[in-house]
Amino acid sequence: MPIRKQNIPILLSYSIVITLFIVTINNSYFYDTIYYGSKLAEYYYITNLSFRLPDSIECGYFPTFGMYIALIWKVLGRDLVSSHLAMLPFIIGIIWQLERLIRKFVPRGTSGLALLIILIDPTLLSQMTLVSPDVLLIFFFILGLNSVLENKRILISIAIIFLFLIHMRGIIISFCILLIDIHVNISFSNSIKKVIIDIIKRSIIYLPAFFIFLAFSYYHYITKGWILFHYDSPWAELFQKVGFKRIIYNIGIIGWRIIDFGRIGIWIVFFILLFRLRKDILKSKKTLLLFFIFSVLLILLTASLVWAKNLLAHRYLLPVYLCFSLLCANILFNHPVDFILKRTLIYVWIIILISGNFWVYPDRIDKGWDSTLAHLPYFNMRKQAIEYLDEQEINYENVQSFYPNTTIIDYLDLNFDNRSFSNFNDSCDYVIYSNVFNIKDEDYDLIKTQYVIIKHFNRGLVYLDICKKIIPKR
Repeated sequence: MPIRKQNIPILLSYSIVITLFIVTINNSYFYDTIYYGSKLAEYYYITNLSFRLPDSIECGYFPTFGMYIALIWKVLGRDLVSSHLAMLPFIIGIIWQLERLIRKFVPRGTSGLALLIILIDPTLLSQMTLVSPDVLLIFFFILGLNSVLENKRILISIAIIFLFLIHMRGIIISFCILLIDIHVNISFSNSIKKVIIDIIKRSIIYLPAFFIFLAFSYYHYITKGWILFHYDSPWAELFQKVGFKRIIYNIGIIGWRIIDFGRIGIWIVFFILLFRLRKDILKSKKTLLLFFIFSVLLILLTASLVWAKNLLAHRYLLPVYLCFSLLCANILFNHPVDFILKRTLIYVWIIILISGNFWVYPDRIDKGWDSTLAHLPYFNMRKQAIEYLDEQEINYENVQSFYPNTTIIDYLDLNFDNRSFSNFNDSCDYVIYSNVFNIKDEDYDLIKTQYVIIKHFNRGLVYLDICKKIIPKR
């Protein structure tokens, strides 16, 4: 049976994701996935899923993702392949649910193309190559959104429960879904009393997740003496409250995140369409609904992030990226656009978005390396660096590095190697540095002036150097 032309982009979408999955199935844990997917899982693996966590790795909310990975290890074995296989059902689920969501807003003949151009977001693809809880968050977010639009109450409740269980951001996303649910499924043309009663009835769908949260919080308080956060937490610095000027600065960073890694191409397409079709856009109920969904997510997710010192990772805004892309695709494929202009805009969208995987800023500017495919060469170079140190018989106690390369090697590679590099403080003869590390300016200057490169690895846009101190320690 011949493949229909409109199905080619769908097959291409699955092919891209599966190919990336196969190519990266042996990649190590990286950045925050080390904690969420490795350290937590290791604890549950060796304690047979003992629920209570030690304070040193206690995050304050449900450790569901770590328990899930540990369970997969129990069944399939404790290795990187098993860890990545744990992600596969949710990776496929994202494509499936995203396709269903797109078909609600884009004509069926072009929904496959819309799926492809939305799916190639660098941050989404990058997270799909990692053992990341954000993969699960995005799956249950899209499932919840689809269920709201289809008014499937049981599925809404299930999606919300898992959003609550996976991460604190899932609670914020759940509240966004509740507001969208109220907007979509409650008629505000009724009397105020009827509207209030309908909202209360609708909110019951969300109560199971809320009661689970309350039960966990009560248990956590009576066993630990605190809820969600404590001042001795390893992440305490990230949650420091900031003043008004820093909030404005953080809002600016959020704006940068939204257009970063090629997403500015989507905004260019959007503003061109807005200029050409501004009258038609306001007449479309589906377009206005998508604008409402995008606005709710943008406002609430931004509000939940800008109050703290360092909660501005690219991946935190994935629901915003996806819904804005869907909004733009809805306008592009539903409204009357000249054929040549439409084709040009699609090319602009695809080319600039793909180019986002090659956006690497100067070394002194922090980058979201876990949110772009540019980071992929790092894993092999890191292994080559370890092999070089072993060949040269360099003692790891005399080697320093930077996060995430200072974690015990076993937590990264699941290879039972309990050696590690200490955090850089200029007290050892050797240092491993990569542009993937996002280090402080003073540390960067020190390495460039007081160390000499003895081994250089470079591939793509990533490099890794093993450096030796010019004047060895005494």
